[in-house]
Amino acid sequence: MTKICFMLTSNSGIGTTTIFATHARRNIDDLLAYFSEYYNVTANYPEDKDTVDILVIPDSFGAFINERNLPVIKVPTILFLERDFEKIKIYIDNYFLEISKNKIQIDKI
Repeated sequence: MTKICFMLTSNSGIGTTTIFATHARRNIDDLLAYFSEYYNVTANYPEDKDTVDILVIPDSFGAFINERNLPVIKVPTILFLERDFEKIKIYIDNYFLEISKNKIQIDKI
């Protein structure tokens, strides 16, 4: 199963910041609990970077080095802040739908 990593923290070298200003751990745990019903998920890139297949990144949130050149799904930051997991899921599902369509088109050639 494809493993998705939510990049919700950024390490600037000076310190670590998270997209969630308050209750960061609870918000991340809630997000992972919701998405784990649909996907294999993590939010711990440093620990899981060798097993991750796709990154989900809040648009305009912190720079990072994509060491393995993984595919990136950018999602509007506001959806994370509003905890609108259903809309975030639409972005992820649309990504997989596009991948599926492209595979079908390649297979027809």
